[in-house]
Amino acid sequence: GQEGVTPQEGKSAEGAGEAPACEGASESRSRRRNWHHHVSRRIAERAGTVVPEKLDFRGMTRSAGGTVESPGGNAKQKADLNRAIANTGWTAFAAMQEYRAANVIYVPAACTSQTCHERRAADAASRGSRAEFLCVACGHAASACINAARNIPASGTGASARRGAFAPATPVTREISAEAA
Repeated sequence: GQEGVTPQEGKSAEGAGEAPACEGASESRSRRRNWHHHVSRRIAERAGTVVPEKLDFRGMTRSAGGTVESPGGNAKQKADLNRAIANTGWTAFAAMQEYRAANVIYVPAACTSQTCHERRAADAASRGSRAEFLCVACGHAASACINAARNIPASGTGASARRGAFAPATPVTREISAEAA
């Protein structure tokens, strides 16, 4: 059996040689923080103005409701979603963007996915499905994600995303913006 094996400090003989359970979490945190640093720096280098949605993370991670005896619908799935949202560290990422970017303008998240990018008309009926956007006012059709992504910088800067708003993916650097000023 276990002859000749001495327990290491803080570990039992059976667990000798195994990494502590919290090491994986620490490594994940370190990787996430490293990703936040790299991506926030890259965004700040490419865009003088960053326009993210102001998301309500507390509201997004609320309980599915119910009690221990009678949990709410899809409680397990909601718990998994809450864990995934919490593990992304978006609040820390936003803080890094704020100190790196020249200007950060938060846009309310409400209606960005229900507003037509072409006519600026908001209507919940324009989102017939999760993936597609079809404006009931003008007939403009687009991917719901693309339509919302165009609305966010337009809402924050007052400009159309196609006409000078600095979305994070726009290849405009601070140096070029400073020279134009």
